Amino acid sequence: MTPPALTAADSRTLYALAEEFTAARRRLDAARRTGDGLPALTAASHQLQSLGGLVGSLTDEVLFRVAEPGRRTPQERRAVGVIARTAAPAARALEQFAEAYEQLGLLYEYAGHLVNPDLADMRNSAFNVIHDRLDQARAALQDASHTLHLEADRAGAVLPRAVAARSRTTVPNSSATPDSTPTRPDPAAAATGHVPRHGR
Repeated sequence: MTPPALTAADSRTLYALAEEFTAARRRLDAARRTGDGLPALTAASHQLQSLGGLVGSLTDEVLFRVAEPGRRTPQERRAVGVIARTAAPAARALEQFAEAYEQLGLLYEYAGHLVNPDLADMRNSAFNVIHDRLDQARAALQDASHTLHLEADRAGAVLPRAVAARSRTTVPNSSATPDSTPTRPDPAAAATGHVPRHGR
């Protein structure tokens, strides 16, 4: 069964959310460009806060669409489903990063201790866990961004054809209006973390 096409406004929202996840992945990559490949605890703290905010952004979008009483169109239900499904990779990214964060705290706690075989083993174990969890978090962020981009791109491919079909059957020689197709968010806006919500 072919899913219903998203509206242009919902497609723009998905693009904006996808860019948030892409930005989070890039921040993680930037924080790991150190000698040992581990982010500083301060940078990791900000990143963990940001990831929690991303999960909150998804639930906010869902709540906005389902909180009000009344029937929903198939397009509206489709948008809710796509956003809700993205919560899974978003939550995985948060969980994996939180586990890495725990180990970063452990390394910080024992940074001033004299090195002995047990402490060396603990540090090596922590390093391995951190790198593994950061890799998993990065992959989950990529999955979330890919899912949102894929759905928004699919809507972008369908909407212009629908507009063209209507123009041929109802208004000869007319063209689609500027608002007929979804546009990607302004890169400057994405860089500042400002994301337009709910098509507004």
